[in-house]
Amino acid sequence: MKLSNLMIFWIALLIANPALALSTDRKQPISIEADEAMIDDAKGIAVYTGNVIVSQGSIRINSAKLTLHYTDKQTLEKAVATGKPVRFKQTPDGKKPDLHAKAHRMEYYAHKDMLHLTKEAMVWQGEDKFTGAHISYDTKRGIIRAEKGKSKTGRVSVTIQPKQ
Repeated sequence: MKLSNLMIFWIALLIANPALALSTDRKQPISIEADEAMIDDAKGIAVYTGNVIVSQGSIRINSAKLTLHYTDKQTLEKAVATGKPVRFKQTPDGKKPDLHAKAHRMEYYAHKDMLHLTKEAMVWQGEDKFTGAHISYDTKRGIIRAEKGKSKTGRVSVTIQPKQ
């Protein structure tokens, strides 16, 4: 597993737009802690389970399980974090509040630059928040889409505070 592949995952995860992230995060080492780790180079997979904590600079992800899938050329193809919930946090440059996200499942598809948050998904910064059963984020184009899911009562909710 190459460090650069992991770095691509964390940079793209939820806040690929560098204007939103601490500019020094990319230059920091990546740390993964878990109760267990299994890396299978032949199958192109790495699985971390049990209180998984990933950090790089101001980025922090907590999950029950993290699975990284690699291509034959050892580039990241897909990353899946699961938990009840998976939690994400990153500090942006400037004096902006931390950016947070949570969902029961977060999937990142490297070749599509897409992040999917499913089941009780929420993204928030300060008092602004975006919730839905499923939130998709195109990290390359900066497009967010939320869906209410199959529940008749479930709805997408967006709260934006007025600018001071």
